[in-house]
Amino acid sequence: MQIKIDDFDDLGNGLGKIDNKVCFVNKGLPNEVLDIEITKNTKSYINAKINKIIIPSKKRLKPICPFYDICGGCNFLHATKYLENEFKILKGKKFLGSIDKLYETAELNYRNKVIFHVKKGEIGFYKTNTNQLIKITYCYLLDDEINKILALFNKHVDNNFTGEILIRVNSLKETLVSITGNYQYTNILINSNLINNLVYNSKVLKGNNYFIEYLNDYKFKVSYLSFFQVNCKGLESIIDILNNFLKDKNINIALDLYSGTSVLGIIMARYVKKIISVEEVKVATLDALENKKLNKINNLEVINGKVEDYIDTFKNIDLVVVDPARRGLDKKTINYLKTIKSNYLIYIACKMDSLKRDLYDLKEIYDVTSINLVDMFPRTNHVESVCVLKLR
Repeated sequence: MQIKIDDFDDLGNGLGKIDNKVCFVNKGLPNEVLDIEITKNTKSYINAKINKIIIPSKKRLKPICPFYDICGGCNFLHATKYLENEFKILKGKKFLGSIDKLYETAELNYRNKVIFHVKKGEIGFYKTNTNQLIKITYCYLLDDEINKILALFNKHVDNNFTGEILIRVNSLKETLVSITGNYQYTNILINSNLINNLVYNSKVLKGNNYFIEYLNDYKFKVSYLSFFQVNCKGLESIIDILNNFLKDKNINIALDLYSGTSVLGIIMARYVKKIISVEEVKVATLDALENKKLNKINNLEVINGKVEDYIDTFKNIDLVVVDPARRGLDKKTINYLKTIKSNYLIYIACKMDSLKRDLYDLKEIYDVTSINLVDMFPRTNHVESVCVLKLR
């Protein structure tokens, strides 16, 4: 069966029509004619996969990754980066109305963190929407120091090992590995110059259970379980947006909600009289307290707890910065943000539909003044949004 692809859907799949029903074609590109196989046929839509490309897009590429067709790690290696960027900008306009700028980052080898699944010694990622493990020997999205450590594990296979391997690397190429499960070759890892810090079932075997990340003129302690952006160049773009916004503002008290290790709070501290960070994860707030000391910050208060449990205790706030999980803001937080009526609100989001929903709730008292996209996750269909709102 043939189909012409007219557009992308919101996930980057090809979008066409068959018998007046919408058809989603995995890895189809606009303006292509494809021979397809239907994988799901419902009353309202059809899912399909490509059998043969009859007329290819001029922006189609041969994927460089041998695991691309079965691995769920990325989904844009079959298209030019230009087309991927075009998709992300058009998606931003569809969900959010207008986009000021897309901040680009490195196309490949940008991720500073990965969690590999392990089953009976085989290391890899799960196939899309399944628990089927796909063995991986190299990932083009990962920092090459991580790939070197992956190669070390693949060289010393323990067929009885089932669990997870977390690998992180900082900007100085210092690495941290955390293993969950029983792996018999830990002595090889301890003696490897590829690994600076090793944690085995929560016990430190080498170095520390954290590393120091260096970003511009700042230093940040990052424990192995703490959240930190996986793309440092993308984080630098977010910081540039914040710096440009804050440099001519007169902010007394600011809130940094869902703050993680208080990276943004520490960056903003130079512009405000007082800033309060709120983070639920205990280990992240402990890191934040250390980061205050590392960067000699005296006007930052760090609170360990849920945002919704503290939001109604704050008064006289000039600026609120929120960076919630993919699900977005809860109703209590949104309602109290309307009560606080801070002069400015900056919403950082990794999921556009959650952001769109929350912006709709906030439009009663806020106007959107700018929306920038940061390509935190190149070669995937994900993109970070940084939205600045001003009190009406």
